[in-house]
Amino acid sequence: MARNESRRRFLKLAGITAGLPLLGSRRLFAQSTTPVRDVLVVVFQRGGMDGLNVVVPAGDAAYYDRRRTVAVAEADVLPLTGQARFGLHPALAPLQPLYAAGELALVHAAGGPTGSRSHFTCQDLLERAVFDGSGLVSGWLNRHLAARGAASDFQGVGMGTSVARSLSGPAPVLGIDTFDGFALHTRSPRADALEATLQQLHASGSSLDTVAQTAFSAMAELEQADPAQYAPADGAVYPATPFGRQLQQIAQLIKAGVGLEVATVDIGGWDHHDDELNRLAPLLAEFAAAVAAFRTDLGAAMERVCLVSMSEFGRRVVPNASGGTDHGKGNCLFVLGGGVAGGQVVADWPGLGEADLDDGDLAITTDYRVVLRELLRKRRGEAALDQVFPGYGDPRELGLFRG
Repeated sequence: MARNESRRRFLKLAGITAGLPLLGSRRLFAQSTTPVRDVLVVVFQRGGMDGLNVVVPAGDAAYYDRRRTVAVAEADVLPLTGQARFGLHPALAPLQPLYAAGELALVHAAGGPTGSRSHFTCQDLLERAVFDGSGLVSGWLNRHLAARGAASDFQGVGMGTSVARSLSGPAPVLGIDTFDGFALHTRSPRADALEATLQQLHASGSSLDTVAQTAFSAMAELEQADPAQYAPADGAVYPATPFGRQLQQIAQLIKAGVGLEVATVDIGGWDHHDDELNRLAPLLAEFAAAVAAFRTDLGAAMERVCLVSMSEFGRRVVPNASGGTDHGKGNCLFVLGGGVAGGQVVADWPGLGEADLDDGDLAITTDYRVVLRELLRKRRGEAALDQVFPGYGDPRELGLFRG
């Protein structure tokens, strides 16, 4: 028991997922003949973002009729080229040029068929992308990595203090909060002696030992690549927040060429039951500044990067008595990248009139898996979509991505 407990403590310090066995160290990325595919960055806006006040349906008269106390003033809504119905919250001004340049697309009235307004339940279901009650516990991103086959120790990286549920499963992934923290042991004054001791401790070949050996390999590779050397380029300035720092580190991993395939990052705080107008604006400003900095920082490399941002549900159409909104259903998604057919808001818009609502909520008319399936097929070369999204076979595509 002591030996296993020592292993677990090491894995926790290393920041590597150990829920299921990893497959060991690999160095196939540089030698692979697989066609180049996009690095996929998935941002989860945790808390239930109010999509109606983010991508604002200002052209729908019912928006102002029904949201009198929380509506974004019509004069403040940022116009979107070619759009009569939708505009952006003014705090998203850094993203307006990306939309105009055809790099950013927006999907509205989207979500998953959860039938729930629980944060935990909806986040769990959306990250597993399974709604049939089958009990499948792996995340959709992990199933995608498993279907593609491992390419490097850094093929899947969860940024932050925990690895997102979407990355959980049998395919090997890493959790990184900070580069310094991940390489803690290799940079200590007694690094060589400590590593030798831990290598011996984890030499039996068990599942935990395989996880540990992958951690050693990844730490050594990270130290050699030294991604922190890549300062933000072209004047990019990330917000001095955890979300800004983690997006910057994803950009550094991409520049370092460590074989990153998929990365996840969270930005929380979207549960605005009160004082929404004052609380939403600074959070959107942080989100927009970080995403815009990420785009600027990567420059031409953004041609092979796709960022998708989503939240577990939207908010109710009619505000509550506290100047906020309660848990709802339909929401909006952001899609950004060189392979994105941007400059469009994709929405089978249901309307906000009383008869149009789904139990008081914006109705979901686009299953978010339609977006993800098209993304994985066109930009990641995924052929096993039935394995990644079991039980969901809608073949529609929205024209959001270039093949």
